[in-house]
Amino acid sequence: MDVTNVPSADREESDHPVQVGSPLITGGVESAFDGTTVSAAEVTFQPGERTKFHAHAGVQILYITGGIGMVGNREEEREVSAGDLVVFEPGEEHWHGTSEDADSEFSHVYFLAEPDEGELEIQEAP
Repeated sequence: MDVTNVPSADREESDHPVQVGSPLITGGVESAFDGTTVSAAEVTFQPGERTKFHAHAGVQILYITGGIGMVGNREEEREVSAGDLVVFEPGEEHWHGTSEDADSEFSHVYFLAEPDEGELEIQEAP
C-alpha cells in the first residue's frame, strides 16, 4: 500500500500541448504494474480554458470536484458539475474544460489507466 497526500494548494500551471490555456494541476500520483500505468491528478480550468480534442490509449475517468464544466466527444457535449463521474473509453476522441463564456473555474480529478507504451493523440481545439 502507498498513501500519498497531494495538497490542492500545491498546484502549478500546465503547458502541456493538449491544453488550451494554462490550467492548474496538482503533482498527482502514478504507478505502473503488469504493463499498465495508472495516474491521477486534480486539474483546475479557469474560465475559457479547455483541452483540445484528444484520445488516450486507455480509459480516462473524470471525477468532478468543483464548478461547472463541459465535456464532449465527437457526437455530443454535456455540462457537468461536482459529484459527476465521466468515463471516456480507450481511443474515444474527447475534450474537457470550461465553456467560452464561463464565469468561474472548474476542477476535476482525472484517473488514467493505459498501456505503458500508450500514446496520447492530440487533435484540434473544439
